[in-house]
Amino acid sequence: MSWSDASGKLWLFGGNGYDSTGTLGNLNDLWKFDPNLGTYGEWTWMGGSNAVPCTGGGWCGQQGVYGTLGIAASANIPGGRFSAVSWNDASGNLWLFGGDGYDSTGTVGDLNLNDLWKFDPNLGTYGEWTWMGGSSTLPTGSLGVYATPGTGASLNPGSLYNAVSWSDASGNLWIFGGYGYYLAGTRIGIQNGMWEYQP
Repeated sequence: MSWSDASGKLWLFGGNGYDSTGTLGNLNDLWKFDPNLGTYGEWTWMGGSNAVPCTGGGWCGQQGVYGTLGIAASANIPGGRFSAVSWNDASGNLWLFGGDGYDSTGTVGDLNLNDLWKFDPNLGTYGEWTWMGGSSTLPTGSLGVYATPGTGASLNPGSLYNAVSWSDASGNLWIFGGYGYYLAGTRIGIQNGMWEYQP
């Protein structure tokens, strides 16, 4: 998952890859690249784990630390994941939704995430994450909450990954499609639903 900020810095979070020990797994490390540092730019590790634990069945990845819904904290961090949705907002915050990865208990598998996170690079020493919505646990956290199309409410898409995302001129975040749960969580497959999130 990647972003670029207003000052030209590039941000990178997680994915499926190798940690500092050579273990392959779902990562939750956050990096910033400043193209104006050094000769060719320099990377800064901004948070998350540099090593992933492995559980039974060959799964490796770091569980999330959710904290309190809506409250930023230095200890908060999304669990290791790949193929999540990402946006920037007009205030310079980074947003992250869903993906395939680990919940707050370390559960992983064929049940994707539907959690929403905001990272504010101006909070604390290195920036702070806030859990903004969705569930912190699987499998019940995989289910979507639907209502009348076009009507705003405290709803949440079902879990998904590999969706398309964009933000509009008003700062709203949009998702289309992806692979995950639909029909209120009764079936899993390729979706064509479109969601708007108004921060």
